[in-house]
Order: sequence, then C-alpha cells, then structure tokens
Amino acid sequence: MRRLMPICLLLLASCGREVAPELQILDTAPCAGWTGTTPATERQFARAAAAEQAGRKCANAKLMAVREAISP
Repeated sequence: MRRLMPICLLLLASCGREVAPELQILDTAPCAGWTGTTPATERQFARAAAAEQAGRKCANAKLMAVREAISP
C-alpha cells in the first residue's frame, strides 16, 4: 500500500493545470545502471555490480525524497 501512495500522489498532481510545488522539485529521471552486455570476465562483473549498486542507491534516494514530500 505504501508503494502505491507516491504513484497516486503523482497521478493526482498531474490532473490539474499546475503541478504541486513539492513535486516540481523532485528528480524523476531514471537512474543509470549496467547497460552493457552480460559480464564475461571478473573485471566486467565487478564493473556491472558497481554500476547496479550506484543505480539502486540513486533510486532509493529518489524514493526517500518522494516519501519525505508526501509525509505530513
């Protein structure tokens, strides 16, 4: 249920003519992760793991920003 709250909030905010000020400042661009092919070597695997970790941290930070924006 908690995961649906930010989605519903964004949908409701987009229904009007103006977006709520709290939602305008949120970064909604997708976070980058590993976009290469399947890692074949240990070095490629390490780079892929680091890229995925950075992407997940980016996404989690954005989710926390949404949570803080909708929390009373």
